[in-house]
Amino acid sequence: MAISQRLLGTEEIILVHHTDCGMLTFTDDQFRSRSRTRPASSRRGPVEAFGDLDEDVRQSIARIKASPFIPKKHSVRGSSTTCRTEAA
Repeated sequence: MAISQRLLGTEEIILVHHTDCGMLTFTDDQFRSRSRTRPASSRRGPVEAFGDLDEDVRQSIARIKASPFIPKKHSVRGSSTTCRTEAA
């Protein structure tokens, strides 16, 4: 986003989270326990898995607005959408 704004002139940020997101299927602790066989460099920092889609949209918007790397924060929006459809 920072590159897009600084070099490409992007003015707005729109986040769209979806119900079929893989990040809803595990916790940070589960990820860390499964990746213990990987090099330490692959486990640095939070994974930021989440269990509540709408809350994560709100947190993501707050992170963007608080970021010193994103210069244009006047239009940051987000939503969630359902990806699965029920069989008829």
